[in-house]
Amino acid sequence: MKTLIALTTALRNLWLLSQGIMLLIVLDPGLGVYEAASELAGGPEVLLRGALVLVLAGLLWEHFLGILTRKRQSALARALLRLQPGLQHIGAIRILIHSLATGDPKMVESVHQELVKLTGKNLGPDPHPWRQWLDLQEKISAGKMEPNGTESPETPIEEEPSQ
Repeated sequence: MKTLIALTTALRNLWLLSQGIMLLIVLDPGLGVYEAASELAGGPEVLLRGALVLVLAGLLWEHFLGILTRKRQSALARALLRLQPGLQHIGAIRILIHSLATGDPKMVESVHQELVKLTGKNLGPDPHPWRQWLDLQEKISAGKMEPNGTESPETPIEEEPSQ
């Protein structure tokens, strides 16, 4: 994986360097670089087409890498949420529950739909059951309660006597 990351970083840096060189050639700050490069390429049309191909190929490569990165991050986030169910955006859920207390019915309906999407639970538009559920989730995350709803034992670990 590290090799793939190093390769993509090197390709991206090479692309950015060639973009800078092409920009210098096309804008030609009076050094006669454009004429020399267009003669070397076989004409100004060929040079400009090459510049366009370079830009488009780089943009497609960047887009492809962005898609791969987002898919990988999404998969990692889903795996993390499966491993730790109490890690479901507690701050956002708390804000949404607080928003349920508004009197605006459209706002309450919209917030309720977002809560259902975010948590996978449908506890209705009343904020009280949501607060109870959030408190329970925070206790489970803190280790004060078991996922089945029973209190977590607070007994200290006893040391074995040394012989």
